[in-house]
This record gives sequence, structure tokens and C-alpha cells, in this order.
Amino acid sequence: MKDRIVVATDFSDKSLVALTKAIYLAKKLQYTLDVVHIVEYSIFHDPKKDKKAGKNALAKFIEDKFPNPEVEIQQFCYVGSIKNLCEHADERGCRLLCIGATGENHNISEILLGSTTKQIIKKSNTPILVAKNESLSDYVNIFSPTDFSDLSIKVAKTTKKIFPNAKIIFYHMINRPFEMRLGHYGANDDEIEKYNQKSEQKAKEQSRKFLKNFKDKNEVVLDSGILSYTRLLSVAESKNASLIALPTSGKVSFFAIDVLENSQSDVLIWKV
Repeated sequence: MKDRIVVATDFSDKSLVALTKAIYLAKKLQYTLDVVHIVEYSIFHDPKKDKKAGKNALAKFIEDKFPNPEVEIQQFCYVGSIKNLCEHADERGCRLLCIGATGENHNISEILLGSTTKQIIKKSNTPILVAKNESLSDYVNIFSPTDFSDLSIKVAKTTKKIFPNAKIIFYHMINRPFEMRLGHYGANDDEIEKYNQKSEQKAKEQSRKFLKNFKDKNEVVLDSGILSYTRLLSVAESKNASLIALPTSGKVSFFAIDVLENSQSDVLIWKV
């Protein structure tokens, strides 16, 4: 059985970007594609009529935009909510869920960088690819923050399963207390310098050990200072990363959302 990508569409321009990208990736990775459209449930409407209208609209949308997609596509329409999208990904064993960065219609099926996206991340057990731009990338360089934990290894291996030919550039911020804080506790300049050198050496040893978990050639970028989304995005850009792999907790951290909102590159994000 081939691996699947599922992509959500509300027929907006941004969801069209996501669908175009999903078709490109499905063809490149030899995956099949599920295209899902969700009609918001309403007590004032007939669900059967809404579903029929939604299915017809979806079929016309795909036929008009992609008359010859060159990949195996199956179409699905649900009357309900975001929950249906996440359940579909689980039940169909999809490897990747692709969504647009914004939506244009004010209904439950639009994909917004806000409460709706947070809900999808919270509910989805499938890694989510947020399409932030129109470029069709092979994701040669994937940028991923790491703390060298077992969880980071899991995240990286999941990323490699989806994009087996990619190089992962791991990003680690060395944990150093502020020099003023060390000085406050009585440390002099030499002691502070030794502490910083020790921290850097420890990070280098951790990075070498960490990379042994992977067969392919990857890279660790060690940085020092204060971790911020602006710093992370700046380093990712300098490394020509076309995708940022960003794990988050079920609560969806402010840091993850800041990266997601401000990244010009596509973002692969899921809760772990």
C-alpha cells in the first residue's frame, strides 16, 4: 500500500497553494493523495444536501484546477468540523496532513494561523505541513531545533520517513546563564569564560553523539545567546532551509506559533 498525503481545501487561494504543493509532493514521493473538503455543520441546513453540494463543488474544483494531476487522488467531503479532518488522517493512515497558511471564507473549514490552526495541531496525530509560499520545493534542507533528547531523535526520524532524501540541519542553542547573573553570584571573568567554554564543549560532544543516531549526512548548528523565533528564522534562512520541522506540545507553545506565523518557509509541525 502506498503512503498517503491528505490535504484540506476550502477552495480559497491559499488552500489552492496547499493542494498544488500536496500534488507535487505526492508525485515526487510516489504517495497517493486524499483531498478533503469540510462543510460546517449547521442545524439550519440539511446535512445530506450540504454533503452532496460539497462533493459536487470539490469535484468541479479539482477538475477545473487539476485536469491532469498525474497522481492518484481520492475525494472526500464531510459535514462537521476540524475533528473530521483529523479523524480522516488517522483512519486512512496518512503520513502527512497539508493545509494552507490562511483561508478566505469565514467558516470552520478555513485554515487560519490562529485558533483554527491551533485546534488542528492539538487534535491531529499526523504531522502537519503548513504551506507558507507558492514555491514547489523538494525540501532538500530541513531546519529543526533540537535539545538532543530522545524526543528530538523521534522528531527527526519521523521527518526523515516523510522526506527520506532531505538533509536535516539541527539547531541547538547552548544554555549559558547571563554573565551578569554569574557575576552576581561571585564568579569572576576567568570563571565565567571557563564556564562558557565548558558549556560549548559539552554541546559539541552532545551533537556528535546525537548525529550517530542517523545514517545520512546531517548537520548541527550550535548557537549561543537567547533563543527567539527571530534568531531561529534568521539562521534557517542563512542555511537555505526550505522547510522548518517544529515539534510542539499539545498546548501549542507561543514559540511554535511565533515561528509558524513569521516563517517565510513552509513549516512541518505536530504535537509530540
